[in-house]
Amino acid sequence: MPVADKFGVLLPTRGVLVYAGSQGPKTELVWQMAETAERAGYDSVWVGDSITSKPRLEPMTAMAAVAARTSRVKVGTAVLLNALRHPVHLAHAAATIDNISGGRTILGLGAGRGNNQMFIDEHAAVGVPIAERAPRMEEGIRAMRALWTGEAVSSDGEFYPLENVALEPTPVQESIPLWISSNRVRRGLARVAELGDAWITNVPSTDLFTQCWERIEQCAGEMGRDASDIGRCLYISVNLKDDTDAALAEGDRFMRAYYSIPYDVISKQLLCVFGPPSKIVDAIEAYRECGTDYFIVRFASPDQMGQMARFTEEVLPRVS
Repeated sequence: MPVADKFGVLLPTRGVLVYAGSQGPKTELVWQMAETAERAGYDSVWVGDSITSKPRLEPMTAMAAVAARTSRVKVGTAVLLNALRHPVHLAHAAATIDNISGGRTILGLGAGRGNNQMFIDEHAAVGVPIAERAPRMEEGIRAMRALWTGEAVSSDGEFYPLENVALEPTPVQESIPLWISSNRVRRGLARVAELGDAWITNVPSTDLFTQCWERIEQCAGEMGRDASDIGRCLYISVNLKDDTDAALAEGDRFMRAYYSIPYDVISKQLLCVFGPPSKIVDAIEAYRECGTDYFIVRFASPDQMGQMARFTEEVLPRVS
């Protein structure tokens, strides 16, 4: 069995809605994929997030179900828009999942984008002005970490003032790891340097990856933090086919269904590698040479189980 201790798999919590037939989403696929990934030796499984902009299974609920169906893999979000949720609620849910999983929870967190009306509407739907998403995210992170200590927390935060609030249960872990996402955004990279246990990115080139990491190192140094303590995680979308044109065609259909944006546009924003196994191996090795130490793989295909099986058999042995 390939050793995949630095690889995780994104579960299709949106895909089961995108490809749902008249009978509704086949949620069992999500749990089956998580169990299969665990048996195959992957280190983690992940769920995405959105509420109204890109509908999917609610992430915290899905994580709890995955945690109950597995026993070894870490269970994470890639990534959760925590500004859409009050930190007391989110801290309580995450600590509960950490207890269900026996200490296997990771929260990947992001601020999201503000350049599209559907994201503006999504924030408005839960009473959060989109212009406040970054400061809310940062204040929420600090509040959750304080609440997870089990001590009573009081703060005069701008968005989440707390007075003598204590939560139970506390996490099994001393504190739930927070992996913070950012591409080439100055405030986002500074946020990683200050608050992140790891950095998640899907920048579409190794040059951009290096530039972003240098910015994180610079910010960390200015804050008196050792950047080597921050993990570097790449989120990569793949479609595995021997025929590159066929992989591109299926990947394009997936991206259009997923984002309502064609591949040639989305591939300039996030890393997509569609083609034969050798192409995926080369991409992984290139980012690894730049310092990536963890990979979250999203399969850009309606055939999630088939793609994962092929990745497990034909890519992992060459990169693990």
